[in-house]
Parts: sequence; C-alpha cells; structure tokens
Amino acid sequence: MAAEAAVAPTGPAVTLTHRHVFGLQADVKNSVHYAEETQIIYPSGTNTILWMADQKQQKFFHGPEGAEGITCLAVNSTKRYLAVAEKCSEGAIVTVFDLVTGKKRKTLSTTVALPDCDAPEFVCVAFSADNKYLLTQTGTSKSGKHDWTLIYWQWDKARPFATMTVSNAQSSPIRECSFNPTDSTLVCVIGDGIFKILQVKDGAFKTLPAAPAKLQSFLCHCWLSDDKLLVCCESGDFMLFDNAGEFQAVLQSSPGEPRSAVCVLSFSKGFITGGDDGFIRVFEKSDDPKEIYRRTKTIQLDSGAPRSLALSPSEEALAVTTSTAQLYSLSLLGHDVLKAEESPAFESVLTPFHTGAILGMDVCTRKPLVVTCGMDKSVRVWNYLEKTCELCKFFNEEAYSVAFHPSGFHLIIGFSDKLRLMNLLMEDMRTFKDIPIKACRECRFSNGGQYFAAVSTTTIQVYKTYTCEPIETLRGHNQKVRSIAWTADDSMLVSTGMDGAVYEFNVLQEGRRVGNDFVLKTTSFSCVLVYTDPSTGGNTMYVVGTDKMLREVHNGQPQNIIQAGTTLGQIVLSNSAKALFAAVAEPDAVAPIRCYKFPLDGFFNEFSCHSAPATRIRITFDDYFLFTCSEDGCLFIFDVRKKDKEAPKRDKESVLPPADEILVTRTFLDEKQAQLLELERQVEELSNQIEFQLRHRETFHKEEMVELEEKYTQEIDAERTKHELLREEKNDAEMEAEENIKSLVELHAKQTQDLEGSFQHKMMIEVGRYQKLATEKESIHRYWETEHKQLMDKHAKTVAELKREFEARQAEDKRTIQRIVDEKRLAEEVHQETMRQLEQDTDQEIEDLKNEKELRLKAEREDKVRLRGMSGIHKRNHEDLKRLMQKKEDELHQYEEEARKKQEKINQLDSEKAHNLKEIRERDKQIGDKEGKIYELKKQNQELEKFKFVLDYKIKELKAQIDPKSEAIAEMMKQIQAMDSDLEDYHRKNKQLLQNIQQLTSKQRSLQEEIISQRKRMLESQTIIKRLKNDLHECVQFIQEPKQLKESVSNLYKKYVPNGIKKQELDSDIQREYIRQRDYLQKSVESLKRKLVKDKEVHRQDNNRVLLENVQLIREINDLRKEIDFLKKERQQQRLQVSKMKMGTKAQAATAQPADQNVLREIATNSGRIDELRKRVEEQLTMRETALREKEQFVEEPDENELGFIPDDGRGLDDL
Repeated sequence: MAAEAAVAPTGPAVTLTHRHVFGLQADVKNSVHYAEETQIIYPSGTNTILWMADQKQQKFFHGPEGAEGITCLAVNSTKRYLAVAEKCSEGAIVTVFDLVTGKKRKTLSTTVALPDCDAPEFVCVAFSADNKYLLTQTGTSKSGKHDWTLIYWQWDKARPFATMTVSNAQSSPIRECSFNPTDSTLVCVIGDGIFKILQVKDGAFKTLPAAPAKLQSFLCHCWLSDDKLLVCCESGDFMLFDNAGEFQAVLQSSPGEPRSAVCVLSFSKGFITGGDDGFIRVFEKSDDPKEIYRRTKTIQLDSGAPRSLALSPSEEALAVTTSTAQLYSLSLLGHDVLKAEESPAFESVLTPFHTGAILGMDVCTRKPLVVTCGMDKSVRVWNYLEKTCELCKFFNEEAYSVAFHPSGFHLIIGFSDKLRLMNLLMEDMRTFKDIPIKACRECRFSNGGQYFAAVSTTTIQVYKTYTCEPIETLRGHNQKVRSIAWTADDSMLVSTGMDGAVYEFNVLQEGRRVGNDFVLKTTSFSCVLVYTDPSTGGNTMYVVGTDKMLREVHNGQPQNIIQAGTTLGQIVLSNSAKALFAAVAEPDAVAPIRCYKFPLDGFFNEFSCHSAPATRIRITFDDYFLFTCSEDGCLFIFDVRKKDKEAPKRDKESVLPPADEILVTRTFLDEKQAQLLELERQVEELSNQIEFQLRHRETFHKEEMVELEEKYTQEIDAERTKHELLREEKNDAEMEAEENIKSLVELHAKQTQDLEGSFQHKMMIEVGRYQKLATEKESIHRYWETEHKQLMDKHAKTVAELKREFEARQAEDKRTIQRIVDEKRLAEEVHQETMRQLEQDTDQEIEDLKNEKELRLKAEREDKVRLRGMSGIHKRNHEDLKRLMQKKEDELHQYEEEARKKQEKINQLDSEKAHNLKEIRERDKQIGDKEGKIYELKKQNQELEKFKFVLDYKIKELKAQIDPKSEAIAEMMKQIQAMDSDLEDYHRKNKQLLQNIQQLTSKQRSLQEEIISQRKRMLESQTIIKRLKNDLHECVQFIQEPKQLKESVSNLYKKYVPNGIKKQELDSDIQREYIRQRDYLQKSVESLKRKLVKDKEVHRQDNNRVLLENVQLIREINDLRKEIDFLKKERQQQRLQVSKMKMGTKAQAATAQPADQNVLREIATNSGRIDELRKRVEEQLTMRETALREKEQFVEEPDENELGFIPDDGRGLDDL
C-alpha cells in the first residue's frame, strides 16, 4: 500500500525534506571519511551524511527501498565516489554515490553475483587504487552456503569478476578486506585466525602462499606509504608484511596490550591506531633498522573508545568516531601532534550527541528550541535554526521523559526517583520544585502553559505550573499509561495505555471522565492525539498500538480504521490539520516516518530516517519543522513543505518572531558585574605597567643598537678579508676539477670500446648454442611421434581383448540369472500350496474354539449383570451414609470455627479493655501529678511576690545611687569610642602598609626575574652578533665584485631576517604578570565556587530535613487511615457473620428438635454482645477521627499557646 500511496494523485498535501540530524551510527564499519578539507562523511540512522563545515549544512544520501540499515562505508582515493553497504533480507546491497553531484551511480547486490546467495549484509567494502574495482565481503548467510563470501566487482558496470568463500572450516568471522594500492589484482583478507593474500586471475581468486608464522585473531590492517602491509593483532602486536604479503617482522613498538588497536590509518610519515583502551597512538618511521617504526605520541580520548579514524587530504585534521556515538576532530595544524609536549584536545565536529537511546523530546512554542533526554543521563537543549546545542547537563539519575513550557523558560523532567520542575537559565538548568513521582515516562504542559500533567504508572496527576499545586488525580487505567494529550482549549485531557483503553477527562470538572471511553483489551496502545473540530467543537481521538492499525475514535466509537501494515509508535497532527505524521516502531527494524493525508483516507508517503524504533515525534506550532528521535540516539529535523512549492517563509507582519529573552538569576548578574569591575581595574593596572616597561625597553634597545653597530662594522672588515682568501682557493679548486674531468672522459671512452667487443663475442657463442638446441629438438620430436604411434596400436589391441572377455562373461551371467529365476518361480508355487492347506486347518480350529468361548462368555455376562445390580444397591447405600457423615463433619467444623473466632474476639476485647484501663490509670496519675505541681508553683509564686516587693524598694534606692555614676560612664564610653576610632585608623593604615609592602615585594621579584631574562637575551644577542660579524667579514671579501657582494648581502639578510621585521612583541614579564593575575582570579573563582557548593549543601540538608519531617507526618496519617480501614472491614465482617448466624438459626429452627433451644439462646446472647461491641468500635472510631483532626490542626498551626492543652508526657497523638 505504501508503494501505491507514494505515486497516488490524492496523496498528502505536504511533504518532508531532511533539514538536519544530530547523531551518529556507532556500529558502522569505517564510519567516518573526509571528502574535502571541510567536508566529513558519517552515517546517521539509515542515511549517510556529508557535513559541509564551511556552509554549516548537511547533504543526505538515502539508501534504496527495503534496506534495513547501514553496515559499512568506503570512499575512493580521489574522494569522488562513496560506497554505502546496507542490510537487506533479500540480499546485501552496496550503493555507489557521486559526492559531487549527489546522485546515485550504481547499486550492487549479492543476488547479481550469486543468484542463490542469501547473505543479508556486507561487513566490509573497499575501492581499488585505480577506482575501477570494488571489493565486498559478506557476513554469515541464513542457509550457511554462502558464509563470508568475497566478491570482486567492476562496479561501474555492476559486473562481478570473481567470488570466493574466504573463511576457514570453523566459519570464523572476517573483519576487513582491501586492495593492494600498487596492484589491483592482489587482495588482502583478515579475520579471526585468518590471513590471506588473494590474486584475481582468469576470473577467479587464487590464494598466494603468504601467511605469518602463527595465525592469531587479526583486528585491522592498512597499506603504508612505502607499500608495506601492517596488520594489528588482538594481542596488541603489530605485524609487518611486504607488498606481496610475505611476513617480515613484529614491530618492537607494539603496545602489547589486548585490543589496543581496533582501527588503523596510514599517513605520509607512518600510521595512527586507536584501541579499546581509549588511546590514539601515533607511530612514525624510524631511522633505526631494528625499530622500523617508533611511537611518537599517545593521546587519550575523554569518553569512549575510537572505532574509526579519518585523515583530511592535507593531513591537517584527524576525525575520530567513538563507541559512545561521538564524532571528534583534532587539528594537527595548530597542535603538531607529532611534536607537542601536551596532549591536544579533541573537539566535537558538530556538537556532542546522545549516547544510547533518546527517551523523551519536546519542542518550545516561543523559541526555536527542542529539548531531549536519553539513557546517557543527559538533558540537551537544541537550537534547530542555528543547528547547535544550546545547553547540555548531566544528572545522576536517568531521565525518562521531558516537556518544554511554551514560554521556553521551564522544563519538566521525569527522573527515576522524582519529577522535577526546572528553570532554563542562560547557562544552566536549575531545579525549582521536586514532585514525588517516580519513573515518570510521560509528561506534558498544557497548550497555554498554566497546567502540566504527569503520569505515575496507572494514574495521571495534573498540577498548576506556577504554584505546583495539585489539581486532580485522574484514575481509570488498569495498566501503565503510555501517552497523554491536551485539547486545544486545555479543558480536556486524553490518555491511553497498555490496557488498550482511551479515556477523556474533563480537567475543569474535578477530572471526571466524559464518557467517551474506548477500550480494546487485546491491544496495547502507545500514542494518542486529539483533534477538536472548529465547526462542531467535538473531539476526535487518533490512537496507534500493537495491532498495526491507526484508529479514529469519536464519542467512544471507532469511525475509521487504517491498516498500517506495521507497528506505529508515535503520531502527531499538524496544527493546520492538513497532514498526520506517524513514526514506525517495529522492534529490531528501521523506523521511517509516514505522512498521511488528513482527513485519513489511507494514502501516505514514507521517508527514511531512523535505524531503530522511534520514541518521540513532535511538530512546531507553525507547521514548519518536524522532529523525530529514536533508540538509535539520533534527532532528525525535517522541513514540512507544501507539494510543488518552495518552503514557506515567516510573515514578519502577521507572525511573531522567535523570542530572544533569557532567564538569569540575580546572583549571576551580581557576579558578572563584580567580574567586570575587577577586570576593568586589572586592565588599567596592566596598561600602566606596559607603558612603563615599553619606555624602559626603548631606552635600553637604543643603547644596544649603538653597540651593535660598532661591533658589526668591525666584523664586516674581517669578513671581507676572509672572503678574498676563500675566492682564491675556489679558483684553484675549479682548475683542478677540470683536469680530473678530462681524464675521466678518456677512461670512459676506452672502457666502452672494450665492453662492445666483449658483447659481440658473447652473442656469437649464444647463436651457436641456439642452433644446436634446435637440432636436438627436431630429433626428440621425431622419436616422440614414433613412440606415440606404437603406444596407440598397443592400446587398441588391449581394448579389443578386454571387450571380447566382457561379452563372454556377460553371456554366462545371463544364463545364471535365468536359471535362478526359474528356481524362484517353482519355490513360490510350492510355498503358496503349503500356505493354503495351513489356512484351511487353522480356520477349522478357530471356529471350534469360537463356539466354546461364546458359550462361556454368555454365562459370565449373566453373572455379571446379577452382580452389578447388587453392587449398585450397596454403592447407593454407601454413598448416602458417606454424604450424611460428611455433612455432620462440616457442621461440626463450622461450630468449632465459630467458637474459635468468638473466643479470639473475646480475648482481643479483653486485651483492649485492659489497655484502656491501664491508660486511664496513667492519665489519672498524670493529672494528680500536674495538680500537685500547680499547687507548689502557686506557693512559689506567693513567695516570689514578697521578694519582688522588697527588691523593688532596693532597686529604687540603687537607681538613686547609680544616676551620678551613669554620667561618668557615658563620658568614659565616649572616650573609648574615640580611642576605638583611632585604633581602627591605625589598623587600616597598617593594612595599607602591608599591602604596599606586598606589592613592592612582588615588583622586586618581577624585576629580578626580568633582569635574569634580559641577561639571557643579552647573551643570545651577543652570540648572534658574533655570528653576524663572521658572516660580514666573509661578505667584505667581495667588496671589489658588486654582483657577488649583492648576493652575499642578500643571503645574509635572508639568514638573519627570515620573516621580515616584525612589530615589537610584548615583554615576557608582562605576559607572566598577566598569567599570575589570571591564576589569582581563577583561584578566587574556584574558592567562590567551593563556597557556593557548601551553601548549596547546607540548603539541601535543610530541605531534606523538612522533607523527612513531612514524610514522617504523612506516614503517621497513613497509619491512622489504615487503622480506620481495618476497623471498617472488621465491622463489616462482623455484620456478615451475624447475618449468617441468623440465617443458620432460622434454618435450624425449622428442622431442629426441641432440644436445640440452648443453641438459640446462645446465639441471642452473642447478638447482644455483638451490638454492644459495635457501639464500642464506633466510639473508638470517633475518638481516632478527633485525634486525626487535632493532629492535622497541629501540623497546620504549630503554635505553642494553642497546643498548651496537650500534656508533655512524651506521648503522641496516636496515644491521645
């Protein structure tokens, strides 16, 4: 149906085009290549991406229909063609693309080379050096007939040249194959215990006798720049082979660690390897013949292990893909990787990607942002217009779901332990509120942003966004809720789950179900969306699930059912209601995106993207962009376009532009302001210091220049004299060389004549030998013809004799066979006659026995009927007795059980009575103690009143004495304050003096360091000046020859001024001072950060303490509720028992004898006691409810005055 829909004239009104993708397919062989200096090729989902860094754009290469994912990539030596190998159940496929035009050139399949080949994938692909041939290596096949088959193609004609099964008898896996760069007929294949050099000859592979001394598990290989072959073993050894595959040596520089080289790449100076230990090692050719190659650099990757390496055409950049699905680039131009002392840092080519599946995604309304969360415990915010990652934060817990507020300022993230409402700041995500919902796998903001809903297993909780106040708890599902959706006006919430139910809740009416429920118990639904018809206002729901159907549900009834043919995991409806998009979520299969026409008529278009089931799909509010993510860790962005039209542009007058506001904290602004002021102060100080140092250096350099000019003048004179002497020596050497050349020419002519004579003599000898050999050949040929004729005659005679013997023997055998057949026919006639007589005798005996046995059987049957009647009578009597006995036993057990329960109830009530009496006695005792204490306190109060009167009188007298002294104290206090101010001035001055001393000390230290550096530079300058004097002295020797003098002066200038005259650079002391200041600022920032962490920890402990107290109170409330529920159930059980007893009493009264009056009286007594116990239970419930209300009031208003009536005896509300 998808194939018909793709060309249907009534298909969807919109189409999708790939815009950008964030993610990498990590399990692809040779997953990264360079097309140009700024263009990188890598796989993502089911597409191959060409990233053009200079244009910040991606070009997509799509595979053929029916492909099930990319397995390996290859790019030819000229960077013109790309080969993409993909899985296919009908046979592995390789597609060759033109990287310049982006068009598909050829498609190669295993069914072309081998019609019955059922291998579903290629594990390796390689181009030849001349770009004419392609080598493909298949994996295991379903039938096992074509496991590990190597195919040699002339790819431009899609014609296979040769095929061969290259594995061993154990069917060990093959890991790589490649062409010899100098000879395209030679092929190398390596694998687990397999190393083969094959040659293509006469349309077939021939194995060359080349193998190492010991076969190991070989992981990777490459051809080096000197045409040698390097093979890396799993043990960590590097084996070196020559161009023909002959083993030479094991490199001494091999790491020797297991799986330390799983990928290898050659370059002009050596090779680069990457291993599972996370190290990238660089090896360079060595001059030592024993070492051959030496390790020059080891670089550690921060995360993951390298899986594939690629070098740019100029060898200025190295691209690396890792096991964590990351794509890094290392610039070899700025940091010479072969000579740098510090390990250079890798940078992400685009941006860091998710590692593992993406579990949650949502899109913002007011900003061009998308948020995702994944199994790597990270939450990332992407800008889909600028194609960047705005923010990435890692958490300690795994995030299952995420929702974006329409304003772009808030996020909801469902972690494994809680649900967090977070503020999205400029550089961070800060938690605003923690909500106790564990493992929330679905959460959504309302369209207006005033509410948000979160799923807690089988329930949905709705909160207010800005107060986090819970509104409703929506119940109804029996199993986990998988998806929720808000209506356009935020009044309704639609949900679906694994129980196959679709419910519609009215959030504004206490979360009541509307009644438009749809339940399909045999199906597990995965996603639901709701569409409100603007004309009628009715809500229509669309759901997908495991039944591979797309259902349209209205008023609880399915209106339209679309057969999808595959499992659809997620669906989304465009806001313009013109198209419905669905993501395929078939397990272990690729996940294309479908675009259905809306209203649904079954037609759709399909667009390839993901290689694993899709987990989320979203669309922007303006229907311009579609986003999908899946378990392969990729985030795809599509442009949504109308058919046969260009992409729509925003109408600046009618549509609001994206918001550019950000959310920051007051602390952040204060810190930035403080940093700005501090940096301005430092800049001012540095500018003053630089001006002073520049003036000082200018004076010093002027003095040095005068000295240097004098020295250079003296050296130039000396060099001139030296130059004259050297010129005379040169003339003498030239004359001597001319004489030597003449003598050598004469000697060469003589040797040439001698060689020509010798060659003519040898040619005559060889001609004679040739004639002699020709004569011998003719005689041998005649002898061979004679011998051949004799042998042919002899062979003909032998064949005739053998033929005559065979014919005689054949006639004898025929006569023997005829005789045996006659004997067999006679024996069969005798046997048949014997069998006929035996059968007649046997039949007669059987008839006699049959008559006798029938008579006996008839008598036995009569006896059996008589005995069966008697047995039936006895069995009925036995069953009646047994049934009666069982009934009596059941009645006895029932009475015993009732008595036991009553006794247990009596014991329980007795224990409660004893407990209550004990509690009353304790309360009475406490009341008496309290009354005694009150009486004693009253007595003490009277005594204290007396003391108060006496003390008041004494206070008045003392005040009269204190007043004169208070004035003196006030004057002394003023003097003390004046002295304190003086003391503070002294402290301030001392502090200022200490700072001055420190500054002077630091300046002295810096000046001393400057003096030492200047001395070093002076020594270096003196050395250079001395060399310059010597060169000038040589140059002066050409003072009489202007041309040579000009050349020597020019050479002198090039030697001492290689890069021209540069502007004066900053002094190293200034740079050191700047570094010192920067280190000081960094340390200050670190101390402030540590302080901030401590403060955060204190606040976190306070929050945890409050949370624990709340949890304890909630636990107590729950315990009280459980006790109430238990008492209610117990009361209901007692009522049921009483009703049963009454019914049993009535039945017994109808059938029992007058002697059962005692049982009736006992039942009446028990009924009275039960009524009495019911009243006591109700009183206990009333007391517990009163205590619960008092406890709640105590939690809400914890005032000591209001709680003064509670006795301080260490007991809680439960005891009261």
